Amino acid sequence: MRHETTLSVMGRQIYAISVSGQDPSATPLVLLHEGLGCVGMWHDFPEALSLATGRTVWAWDRWGYGKSSPLTRSVADSHYPTYEAEVMLPAVLDALGLSRVHLFGHSDGGTIALLFGALFPERAATILTEACHVYVDNLTRTGITEADTAFDEGLFREKLSRHHGENTEPAFRRWADTWLSSGHRTWDITHTISSVVAPTLVVQGDGDQYGSWGQVEAICQSVPGASAFKVRACRHVPHHERREELLTETVRFLGGRLD
Repeated sequence: MRHETTLSVMGRQIYAISVSGQDPSATPLVLLHEGLGCVGMWHDFPEALSLATGRTVWAWDRWGYGKSSPLTRSVADSHYPTYEAEVMLPAVLDALGLSRVHLFGHSDGGTIALLFGALFPERAATILTEACHVYVDNLTRTGITEADTAFDEGLFREKLSRHHGENTEPAFRRWADTWLSSGHRTWDITHTISSVVAPTLVVQGDGDQYGSWGQVEAICQSVPGASAFKVRACRHVPHHERREELLTETVRFLGGRLD
């Protein structure tokens, strides 16, 4: 059963949900959403993930997304993933009383998970990234340019507004304007994530419109012991497009871990 709560974190209201697992003593899984995501856009994946793994699953709307407090500003900022990993994520985990977690991050959420793992190695039991970025490639810029055009045309804006409401415009603009800015072209966190020690699985669809397989190779070359899993005939969202395959691989990755 899904439980909803609103947390007060650093003066902001953060909307969160949890799905209780069969083993309440097991280290929980935390879902970190993409750059345009929120709890609502995971749909019923938290329930499916909890059922498959037996673990409690947490997810929340990051500041400026979904039902959480709006951004106080919305400007291009290459440092926002680092801010989320260094400041907001540990603050939310503290508010939930979670000292150590398994991280499952989609797209920007994967980037944040890796940065968190590098900064707080004692708190990340494992890291699973899905369609994650660690540098800027041409495919990413092309995909976001197309998303920017679709947003201006209105239909994409309407779809996002169903989940983000008044947060839609500022959340989209910060995401798109950051990735398309000239200053962001040199963004690269491959050196930073070399400090990650948690077991790491890097998942990517072979038809991902927002990132090349080079992203996976860069992560695996940077993070000691990281392994890759390619999802065939899949674009940017394996947890919806190839759910059963992803759940099977997630269970395999977590294996018989007791924590």
